[in-house]
Amino acid sequence: MTGCSKSIALSKPVIPANLLQPCPTLNRLEQDTGKEVLLWAVDTVAKYNECDVRLDALVEAIE
Repeated sequence: MTGCSKSIALSKPVIPANLLQPCPTLNRLEQDTGKEVLLWAVDTVAKYNECDVRLDALVEAIE
């Protein structure tokens, strides 16, 4: 009866290379002026959001 059995081979999902990139390094806050803090915060939030989107996409691709 081996002719009726099916073998299932699981393969790894193909994950796009951009999802496998590490999150960008965050800049250090060098000065404490309002302008510098604002620029640093905008940059940090943008980097976080980019990394968050990639992580969510990676989790979705794996599931």
